[in-house]
Formats: sequence, structure tokens, C-alpha cells
Amino acid sequence: MLVKKVEIAQVMPCIADPAKIRVIAKADHRLEEVLPYLDKLIPTALYSERGGFITYKRGLSIITLHVSGEIAMTQIRDSDEAVKILNEIKEKINDTWARRAEIDLSKLKERIQLGPFDLYAYLPKTNCGECGEKTCMAFAIKVLNEGKKLSDCTVLAEDKYRGARDTLVSLLESAGYEV
Repeated sequence: MLVKKVEIAQVMPCIADPAKIRVIAKADHRLEEVLPYLDKLIPTALYSERGGFITYKRGLSIITLHVSGEIAMTQIRDSDEAVKILNEIKEKINDTWARRAEIDLSKLKERIQLGPFDLYAYLPKTNCGECGEKTCMAFAIKVLNEGKKLSDCTVLAEDKYRGARDTLVSLLESAGYEV
């Protein structure tokens, strides 16, 4: 067993849906060894070895596991749902770790194809213009055409957008972009 316990460290209002919460939890073990294996078993997972995290969607929720053992979740109904999902994550981690000898890490995942709406979904949608573009959609298109970098969006650098930023980094890396 790799992870024995996962505890909720912080509960905050969800940015995307104020009626829901976002949760930061902490596993009692670092996760860097298991992340490459989880990447192979979770079809929708986006893994960034360089960034040190894996992110995936579970329904409307975005779940991000960091090498440090931190687990971030968005769009969670309440604390009971958070505990249930964290238990599922702990089981998935431990099951994957137990089966790691059966998982072929040498086989590359196919690169995903991205469109502007894929990026736009995770952008702040403020249309503030600080990046030099009039809209967040225009910014998404420029990023895909490699005319802009995610770092050009100063709003995305705010801590409250960390999960979305991590997801965007992973999406772009999975599609072969230099981030």
C-alpha cells in the first residue's frame, strides 16, 4: 500500500460554480512514483512529468494529483462527496501501485488534438485584454498557433486558477506544445 491516508487540508468556494466547493487534500506519501502508471490507466488523464502532476476529469470535476501528495478537486458538491472521491482516488493509487509490474510505461499515449474551445474551457473568461488580445477565445487561438504563451495571461497566474492552469499545461504538453 502506497497511500494509507488522505486528509482534507482546505475547502474553498468553487470559482466555476459558487454553489460548489473546491478541495485541497494531502496524501501521506509522495506520488511521483505512481503518476506515470496512473497516466496509463486513466484514459482522460493528462500527465506532465516536468510539471509534476496528473490531471483528469471526473464528471464536471477536475482532479489534479501532484508529486508532493497534494490533491486538488474542483466542482465538488459538498464535504461528503469530497471524502468519497478522495477514498476512490486512494484506492486507485494503491491498486495501480500494486499492479505496476503489469503496466507498460514504454508505450506512448497518442497525442491529443486540441481546438480553441478545449483551451477556452479552462481560461478565466474575463476578456480583460491584459494578454494583448481582446477576448479569451482570441487568446486561446493564439496559444494554439504558438503566437502566445499561457504565461501571457496574467489572470491565469492567480492562485485561484491553479487547477485550471495545471490542466492547460498538461493539455498543451499532451498535444506536443512547448509550454
